[in-house]
Amino acid sequence: YRVKNIKIADEMFVLNERHVLELCDLIIERGYGFNFWAYARVDTVKERFLEKLKKAGFNWLCLGIESGSKHVRDGVQKGRFSESEIASVVQRIKDVDINVMGNYIFGLPDDDYESMQATLDLAINLNCEMANFYSAMAYPGSQLYQMAVERGWALPEKWHDFSQHSYEQLSLPTEHISAGEVLAFRDKAWQVY
Repeated sequence: YRVKNIKIADEMFVLNERHVLELCDLIIERGYGFNFWAYARVDTVKERFLEKLKKAGFNWLCLGIESGSKHVRDGVQKGRFSESEIASVVQRIKDVDINVMGNYIFGLPDDDYESMQATLDLAINLNCEMANFYSAMAYPGSQLYQMAVERGWALPEKWHDFSQHSYEQLSLPTEHISAGEVLAFRDKAWQVY
């Protein structure tokens, strides 16, 4: 069908080493010439994968970096790695000529202005080829949703209010700042970046 550009939407794509490496071997062997985009977590990107991923046509890896604050990452079980480890993984990916997109979230439960500024500073310092800035959303079924219910935080009543790109978006407050302040900071981050 002459399809060449493929986005793999599985956020855990690089987790299963055998699966990833065997898939890459088959793609390389068949010479498809694909241009892949895939998601990965900072703690699942292994240096031994990178050259093979590149050779198979993976030209973009999107990382859920989330926050520049270890304290905030710890609060959402994403703190298993340090800022220097994040920078090291990003650099290793760039070293094999794979582009990096960093995803960052403002308004996680422990966020305040200082931690959100640390997140923006990290995004600027990493200088990924692309960055996405989101506000934390309490999607139904998530731990964050349950926390919001327990704390009596306002939650969207319509599905489109959960959208990051909706005018009606209703993001969460944090323990320290209002939902409106989170959105204002997120919007400022786009401009600064």
